[in-house]
Amino acid sequence: MKKTFSIAILGYNRRQVEQYLSDMRRDYEEELSKKKERMLELVEENNRIKSQIKELEKKLEEFSEREAYISKALVRAEQKAQAIIEEGRQKIAAEMYQLEMEKNKWKARCKEIRRQLLEFEHMVCTLMENFYSEINYLKSKELSDSIFAEGDCIDCAKEREDEDSGLLSVS
Repeated sequence: MKKTFSIAILGYNRRQVEQYLSDMRRDYEEELSKKKERMLELVEENNRIKSQIKELEKKLEEFSEREAYISKALVRAEQKAQAIIEEGRQKIAAEMYQLEMEKNKWKARCKEIRRQLLEFEHMVCTLMENFYSEINYLKSKELSDSIFAEGDCIDCAKEREDEDSGLLSVS
């Protein structure tokens, strides 16, 4: 801002110079007050942004803590789940072993019972054969005694004996 002043005695016109300085001063003061207002606005905005940053940092810290807690909880839960699964597998294996042992025991018991039944059946058959033999012997003796006592012929007695022994034969 250049200004040309009129010349008076002993230099420039004093009033013009003072007016010019006064105008300049007023312009600078206005400009300075605008700058101060703008600076106050920026300081206020800066403070507001700083407080927002602090709040956001607090929230971020809370979220970080929560994330760490959740991560730890998830890891513990996964470990617990794996432990439960492994424990279940071990129990299943133990139960399968017990069941297999029980099955083998019952198979052996079944074989033993079958063997005993076969022995018993053999003994019963042997006893029955012995009883039938004894009965046939006693019956034939009785018949022969009765035949000779009655005086029948020997051939007739043999025929009767064959008929009776057919009835008492062992199957």
